[in-house]
Amino acid sequence: MANAETRINLKEDEVAVAAFLADHDGRLGRDETEQAQALYWLTLRPRSAPEQRYYARVGWDAYPHSPPSIKFADAIGGSLSVPSAWPLIPGYRPGSFDICRPLSREGYELHPEWREGPTAWPTEGNPFLWVAQTLQFHLDNEYQGRAA
Repeated sequence: MANAETRINLKEDEVAVAAFLADHDGRLGRDETEQAQALYWLTLRPRSAPEQRYYARVGWDAYPHSPPSIKFADAIGGSLSVPSAWPLIPGYRPGSFDICRPLSREGYELHPEWREGPTAWPTEGNPFLWVAQTLQFHLDNEYQGRAA
């Protein structure tokens, strides 16, 4: 369960995330269960394929101090072990169910060298918004279809 600081910080920053996603025909949902108070579902779509929807589960342990776990599911609250739930984007690995980029907890665990310098996790401003904007940017600019 997330600590009080994490929950308070996320609640403040989620308003901007919801507005950003709405501007891009997406949606933000928060898992309201006590055990998952720092778990969100982002509905995203690539600009080049507006009929496609992707459901990203974003879970925070310590916000804004560390990156979230990011996984794609086949639906909001759905299975996280379906490769076809993942977009084909460089660094997004549907076979490993992770994003190998300096964006997710999984990426930083695979590449500890990213914790320093220009790839370090951004703790200033609204990191949650930065995650949503980065995911949307990747979908709009690097999207190659849906994984098989």
